[in-house]
Amino acid sequence: MAASLRLRGAASGLRFWSRRQRPAVASLAVVCSRSMASKTPVGFIGLGNMGNPMAKNLMKHGYPLIIYDVFPDACKEFQDAGEQVVSCPADVAEKADRIITMLPTSINAIEAYSGANGILKKVKKGSLLIDSSTIDPAVSKELAKEVEKMGAVFMDAPVSGAGA
Repeated sequence: MAASLRLRGAASGLRFWSRRQRPAVASLAVVCSRSMASKTPVGFIGLGNMGNPMAKNLMKHGYPLIIYDVFPDACKEFQDAGEQVVSCPADVAEKADRIITMLPTSINAIEAYSGANGILKKVKKGSLLIDSSTIDPAVSKELAKEVEKMGAVFMDAPVSGAGA
């Protein structure tokens, strides 16, 4: 067994030492524990075949959700579980600074971001918008430009519904 093992996070300066050497700052295990994870609200737009289980997973892990879907029935089980349901994407942006969109088409994504009651109407500077929609890459790039003009961050995070 090695006398000591050191792992250093360049950006954070966190350190972990073996049992033979006591940590000077904090144990990596403590820093990475779930209890320290931020539980601020997450906005979620699009509760279809892929969005619904993703939102349920966030809820299962204790993240409060601000929910919107064009089909109000899709929101019912979340509302029954105590999650907040709002009437449009702009209201999600007003109440959450981390928003996940999971929409089926480019047209749906454009409407959710840029429509009359879209996210961009009330998005806050510094918000993180994660788009996992099934959309044309050119549309995603255009949405990213619009989001960045508002001082927020757009992350294209596409997913596939295909099983492994």
